[in-house]
Amino acid sequence: MKAWQTASRMLNDSDDADDVASETMLRLWAVHDTLHDETHAVRLAVVVARHTAIDHQRRRRPSVSIDSGTRVIPLDIPTTNTPDRKMEWEESEQWLRQRIEQLPPREMQVLRLRQTERRTNAEIAALLGIGEASVATMLSAVRRKLFNDIKERNRQ
Repeated sequence: MKAWQTASRMLNDSDDADDVASETMLRLWAVHDTLHDETHAVRLAVVVARHTAIDHQRRRRPSVSIDSGTRVIPLDIPTTNTPDRKMEWEESEQWLRQRIEQLPPREMQVLRLRQTERRTNAEIAALLGIGEASVATMLSAVRRKLFNDIKERNRQ
């Protein structure tokens, strides 16, 4: 019930909330032996539902696309398109493109397959001849690295 409530609040769609709640319950069942008590299970259900709902939203509405030439194309450009904002977007695009180009070739390839070609982890693993868990780990590491770079840039 808590998983569905969390997903429903985040997604504003009962069908999507049902899907997220079902996926959450499947994930909890996989770890049911490690749950301490009902309170622990409920808290974990809320966290898993929140993260699953976020994943669901990301799959439906990408915010940035990376084409085969590693060009970053923002898809949610702000409506106020002043010359200053346009210049900021161009600088940000160039900065992010440089960070992506500095990635090791395998990481850049995995990121491109996932973000541009919208491939699943299983498809990427089959294409590259690596394990699905390796793809997930690599994507997580690349995203974390880029996110930390962005946070560091924003602090300056």
